[in-house]
Amino acid sequence: MVELAASVIVCTRNRANYLDQCLETLSKQDCREQFEIVIVDNASTDDTPRLIAEWCRKHPQFRSVRESRIGLSAAKNAGAQSALGRLLLFTDDDVLVHPHWVDSYLDLFARVGEHKTIAGGPIIPILDNLSPWPEWFDTAALPEAGLLDYRTERPLFSWEYVWGANMAIPSSIFSSIGPWDEDLGRKGEHRGTYEDTAYQDRLRASQGTVWFCPKASIQHRVERERIGPRTLMSRAFSRGRNEYLRDLLRSKGTIEDPPRENSLLLLLEALTASLVKWIAWTCAFSVVTSKATFSRAHSAAFSSGKILERARAGREKDVLIRGAGGVTFLMRRVALFLTRKG
Repeated sequence: MVELAASVIVCTRNRANYLDQCLETLSKQDCREQFEIVIVDNASTDDTPRLIAEWCRKHPQFRSVRESRIGLSAAKNAGAQSALGRLLLFTDDDVLVHPHWVDSYLDLFARVGEHKTIAGGPIIPILDNLSPWPEWFDTAALPEAGLLDYRTERPLFSWEYVWGANMAIPSSIFSSIGPWDEDLGRKGEHRGTYEDTAYQDRLRASQGTVWFCPKASIQHRVERERIGPRTLMSRAFSRGRNEYLRDLLRSKGTIEDPPRENSLLLLLEALTASLVKWIAWTCAFSVVTSKATFSRAHSAAFSSGKILERARAGREKDVLIRGAGGVTFLMRRVALFLTRKG
């Protein structure tokens, strides 16, 4: 058989309503080299088999594989074993891919090489029905809705990961470090996770590198319920806390023994001010539901989480800090209670 430049592997189960639009974007790829699209039907019971057959009949570039063992990792492995491409591109059935998605990965690997290298690209959230975001929604909250974007082309740090809906793995790597772990990942209605991070950990353990490819972007559907104001505020607070830890990793390479900032009183003043702003802007948002009021409340939620972790660094056992933490989480509960759900 002739080796192709790439094989796109799309695993699907009972999502015929999403799959058609995903395959439409794949059929419109602008790519200079030959590639195939392998659709893995993971024991679907809806209209998926008919839809796949129709695409394969109309487009010779498409072909199908049936995997009766329910599980995303098992389906990915079935697709990889059937693939003819030198590069394996994995994506999901609920995405829309950029017209240069395949070509962007081919270009990256042509420059950085395929030896012990895998890659991923941006994942941009969109509403599952493809409708516009609510008028109050601010793009600053996209990370809380599922945005993944490291922005620049570079090898990622050990604590940074790409996601399985947008990953490229050379077939030689897949052969050398083995298939996806079938004990991990989504299985039917059970939303398992971490098969993608586990794969990257295995690669890194063998001295491999994970690259970010900013031009290989996809849009990923998210349920409308996941972007309610209350949910986004809660996630913004958590992201603020995590951002402080990421800053530590960038500067020190570890989160152990974080440096203690000298200005504790100033930090506690800043934390108090941020929490008060969060509650005040939350109240304003409940009265005037606009992008401006949401943006300010969201920003205050993020800042509150980050300042809390700055104040706690090196002082976790201090009585004053423990008290401040208790007050912070109490005010967080108040802010979220005052934030409307939808």
